[in-house]
Amino acid sequence: MSARSVNRRASLTAKGMATRAAILDTSHQVFKETGYYGASISEITRRCGISMGNFYQYFKNKEQVFLELNDLIISRFTARVTSLPAESLSFEERLQKTILLLYEHTRENFAFHRILGESELTDRVTLAYYETLAHHFRNFFRRESQAGNIRPLDPNLIAYGLIGVCYFHSFDWGKGERNPSPSRIVPLIEDLFMNGISGPSPWKSPSRRALLAIPRSAPLPAGNGEPLTKGEATRQAIFRAAEKIFGQHGVNRANISEITREAGVAQGTFYVHFGSKRDLIDGFVKYINSMMRRELQRAVARTRDRRDVERVGILAFYDFLQRHREIYRVVPEFEMIDREVGLWYYNKVLQGYVQGLEQGIQRGEIRNLPTVFLARSLMGFIHFIGLKWIVWNKSPRPEVPPHHLEDMIELVLFGLKPR
Repeated sequence: MSARSVNRRASLTAKGMATRAAILDTSHQVFKETGYYGASISEITRRCGISMGNFYQYFKNKEQVFLELNDLIISRFTARVTSLPAESLSFEERLQKTILLLYEHTRENFAFHRILGESELTDRVTLAYYETLAHHFRNFFRRESQAGNIRPLDPNLIAYGLIGVCYFHSFDWGKGERNPSPSRIVPLIEDLFMNGISGPSPWKSPSRRALLAIPRSAPLPAGNGEPLTKGEATRQAIFRAAEKIFGQHGVNRANISEITREAGVAQGTFYVHFGSKRDLIDGFVKYINSMMRRELQRAVARTRDRRDVERVGILAFYDFLQRHREIYRVVPEFEMIDREVGLWYYNKVLQGYVQGLEQGIQRGEIRNLPTVFLARSLMGFIHFIGLKWIVWNKSPRPEVPPHHLEDMIELVLFGLKPR
């Protein structure tokens, strides 16, 4: 008998329906705490107070449970979309309600969104999930563009950018911080998307030909060219191997023997430098964070106006991402595996970003918006565009298309308001 027919029979009784619902609720909690990979049917049944055999009366495996949770969350989102009023509202009211819908959905389901970062789910669930969300917002921005309410920038780019902004404002940033209330954050997001970040001071914008050009990188600081010690060289070889193996198998499924084989070192040598796989993950996150920030700093070192820093920074980040896409395929996974490591990664980027934006605001190059809000918004926007067009792209040479980059820079700097 198929699992489907067993599930149908079990759901005919009130008791069966209650048991099935309890399994779903318990599974959701276990997934939140341990992630998809770390969750086990034995833990779900233990917490639910049922036998393993009872579980299999209702579900074939934990994948089926997760997929049903995914369908439930999507159906709730779709129901909210269909209930949105539209006819009697102004464009500004429609835009605010659209942003509010996504922000509240993301906040309420943030733990589920974080689980979607696990590499085991990317191809099976994650891509389809975000495409379902993007479909609604893509249609919304296309209609508003056709009505002349916003500029005709790519609606898919706007949709995924908005998803990223809401994701990063729903993120747990630590230090006892709470997510901003909708009444505070939604008007700020609307203002950012409509008006961009460009401030009142004069700016000589680059020509269309130069818009997507990355300046020649500044040289490495003095001393950075010195030879590595043998120990440092070994650690870097292990990090490079980890980048490849993590990218191929995900962090959860990668094992130390594969990494040491790729690095060309003995397992005993690995344990000279790292106490465990978790110790490696901690060092690896700091290694890639430092490598990325160093490349971006070198790329923007010759620019002066903060608007050029943002433009060049976007281009340099995606150039880095194309060469290290395996890294970013697993960066979202660190949020689930080790919250503190993931928090350190994003906060390290945030700190430098806030400082640069504050300087830009003081010089009139950037609009006077809350700098932490600006930094998190831009990080989320850039992050999700990179995921969509590079990390999740199965092409052997993925890239953010040039016309998308042009639209992205226009949106970040000047917003959607017709000019």
